[in-house]
Amino acid sequence: MADSQKLNDGHYFLDKNEVELERLNLGQIIIKDHMQKLVWAPVDLTRPSLRILDSAAANGRWIEDLRSSLSPEVQESSVFISTDVTDVFFPKPEPDGISFFAQSMLENWPASIVGSLDLVHQRLALPAANQSQVQATISRFIDLLKPGGYIQFVEADHSIAKGPAMTDFFRLLSDIFNVMNTGNDYARHLKGWFEDLGLEDVHEKVFDIPIGQSNPDTEMGKRGALMFSYGVRGLVDVAGSVPTSFSKDELDTLEGRMKDEILSTGGIWRLYCVWGRKPGG
Repeated sequence: MADSQKLNDGHYFLDKNEVELERLNLGQIIIKDHMQKLVWAPVDLTRPSLRILDSAAANGRWIEDLRSSLSPEVQESSVFISTDVTDVFFPKPEPDGISFFAQSMLENWPASIVGSLDLVHQRLALPAANQSQVQATISRFIDLLKPGGYIQFVEADHSIAKGPAMTDFFRLLSDIFNVMNTGNDYARHLKGWFEDLGLEDVHEKVFDIPIGQSNPDTEMGKRGALMFSYGVRGLVDVAGSVPTSFSKDELDTLEGRMKDEILSTGGIWRLYCVWGRKPGG
């Protein structure tokens, strides 16, 4: 099996990392704290009978937080769907009011939900679609929307690094993405892709999230350092089975170097939030 197939064989490539779910939970806390809003797309969240889907949702924390922020009337009358390529992180029992099912973004969606959704959300997952698949993947997401519905994607810009350890982390991520034939620059292309695929009222907002020492909130800074430490651990595990530009010593020391650097000098995590509206409605 080719290395690219190993990383694109129908499962999340970090699902074997024992701390991955904790890393994802930390990410939700940190991003929610900095972005202030879960939904930047101008969806009327006071309207009853909404239909909202979160893709690449892991344990569904994003959509659970969103649902709990809405009025009781909207919560009870609306449909909330949480999907992921694997069910390994799905909560058991499922939270009230949220349905979960396994779905790869690279495959066709169930006909029952095509053209029916008010909002489709996905965060930090689009690189699972390689460079030959990415626009078709986004197009399938757009097909899920009803006329006038919104899509909102959040992706990271891996070109912003304050120190050598963070630079090495992004280089390792780039090495792994190269094996997957995917890009580390999808965030900067999202707005153009949305426009090219016919979305209207496309907007982009860039967030520079301070990590570690850079964050004036000490506790949030520590959470960011731990999140990146866990992320490095998962990537180093993956790097053991694919070619990279790193020596064994560089890989073995990266997690410690990253954590020390972020706690002592800080770092920046740049995220692009991009949204657009399907014509009509």
